[in-house]
Amino acid sequence: MRRPAVPSRDRVQTAALMMAAQAVNLAGILLVTRLYTPAAFGRYAAVAAVAAVAGGAGALRLDVAATTAGDRDAPLLLRIAARLNGVVGVVVALLAVAWAAIVGDLDRPALVEAVVLGALTTALGLSGTMVYARVRDRRYRLVAVVKLATALVQSVAMVAFALLGGRSATALLAATALGYATGALLLFRPRRPAAGVGVRDVLRRHRPFMTASAPASLINGLTLNVPLFFAAAVSSVAAADLALALRVGALPSALLGQALMPILFGEIAHQLRSSPRRARTSYDRALVGLAVAGAVLLTGLAVGTHLAAPLVFGPEWAGAATVLLLLLPFLVGQFAAVPLSQTLAGTGGNRQQLLWDVGRLLTTGLVFLPALAGWISWPVSLLSFSLAMVGWYGVHVVLTRAALARACPVEDRPADDAAQRPPDGERAADRPVGTAQRGSTEPLTPVGSNSTVGEQA
Repeated sequence: MRRPAVPSRDRVQTAALMMAAQAVNLAGILLVTRLYTPAAFGRYAAVAAVAAVAGGAGALRLDVAATTAGDRDAPLLLRIAARLNGVVGVVVALLAVAWAAIVGDLDRPALVEAVVLGALTTALGLSGTMVYARVRDRRYRLVAVVKLATALVQSVAMVAFALLGGRSATALLAATALGYATGALLLFRPRRPAAGVGVRDVLRRHRPFMTASAPASLINGLTLNVPLFFAAAVSSVAAADLALALRVGALPSALLGQALMPILFGEIAHQLRSSPRRARTSYDRALVGLAVAGAVLLTGLAVGTHLAAPLVFGPEWAGAATVLLLLLPFLVGQFAAVPLSQTLAGTGGNRQQLLWDVGRLLTTGLVFLPALAGWISWPVSLLSFSLAMVGWYGVHVVLTRAALARACPVEDRPADDAAQRPPDGERAADRPVGTAQRGSTEPLTPVGSNSTVGEQA
């Protein structure tokens, strides 16, 4: 009888570090609700969303491409991604200044906020790029340590700025930027690109990440923040309640599920190169485990928050607890699907990922428009959004499992698929994307690309 697998000490320590980071971040949120007003927190959430969207897509997903790229391409891809992060930060700061001038609010506080916003965008992007660089090296525990350090620095800075009198949205933005910058520095490991590797050739080999994955990442970021923009249009109270509910509800996903993403995807990407059939099994097991864990953890969190919100956060935050209950289906689906979402593009499904993200963005807009028109109430709109997103995550799972099945070599497929094997004389280009020739030792790659990795749902 086969003995059950026992997690290694390294993996146990990594999980413990992730949980510690989650606890630190939760403590930070509790302090923020006591030290900062809902108006300041709402402003911070809206402005930080801009940094999250721009910083997440600024590297054009070239850092993601580096995780499975060859040893000659990876260092150059990471260098290009890091430089793009800096450029995007400067552009965001300049656009913030221009917007303040257009609306007639260009004063010193607006200028400071614009500079801090640019710094946050750069720091967030660089932190993500360095995470993928260490994922390529399979340094998962280092990534976990840095996640904990980032949460600690952010929380301490938020409290320190409040005690020093800076209880504004800009102070919260600066504290967040400081945390991500610390994480990027701790993960930074300089590596010189190989001689003779041209930038143009590398970008051409990894073009699908710029033309499909990067737009998908941008659309994804917009989708995640569209509810907040609609809430701000409804009222400032609705925006504040939604911002806090998303912050609390996303804790397990952001600091546990998202932290597990590099580990899970790193292993699946490795198996795609060596044993595609094991990659499909790993995906299924991880999905079931995450779904069960997310349902238990998030249900307890939502119910507990609803009962204790007035006492823990303060009476002015009671509405956020109701919003959190309405968003529970969406948060559970997000917890289960997001850590594995990059697997679809990792098997060459970049365009499918893009179409999926476009559909999800359009659905989000259509769900909230009736609330702005006064046809349905804001709570009903939130619940409709939550259920619609569960449906879209289910579609993503179906697409990913189908892509993993296609990635298996013909000899590893079930007997009923063997009849679909191409004739011996058929050209390799006519084979489905992600399949390998019998006996081939080359990594599974999509047509026209040197690597295959993904996208965040």
